[in-house]
Amino acid sequence: MNKVTITVFLILFSVLLFSVSCKERNQKIDTLKELYKIYSNGEIDECSLNGQTVFTCGINAYDAGSTIYDLNGNVIGNCDYAWGGVDTVCFEVTGCKTVYCVKDNIWGKSAVNHYHLK
Repeated sequence: MNKVTITVFLILFSVLLFSVSCKERNQKIDTLKELYKIYSNGEIDECSLNGQTVFTCGINAYDAGSTIYDLNGNVIGNCDYAWGGVDTVCFEVTGCKTVYCVKDNIWGKSAVNHYHLK
C-alpha cells in the first residue's frame, strides 16, 4: 500500500469512529432529557453495565429506591431496598457518576447538572 491509500483509509476510519461516537452521545443526551422530565426533583447517575452506558435514577424522597435505564431509556432494573424489590442488575452497575442532582436534596449532596438538562 502506498502512503496516499493508507492516509485515505485512516481518514475514512477516523470519520467512521467520530460518527459512531456522535450518535451514541446524541442518544445519551436524548435519553437524559427524557429521564430529567421524570427525575428533575431527584438524581441521575451515569454508570456502566457490562461495558454499556446505563442510568440509575431516583426521586428526592426517603425510601424511594431507584430505577436503572439502558441507553435507550428502557427500564432494566428496579432497586427498591426499603421494600425488598431489588433486581440483580442493581449489584452489577459500576463506575457511577452523578450527572444530575436537584438542589436542596435529602442526601445532602451539592446540586449537579453536568449536561445542562432542562
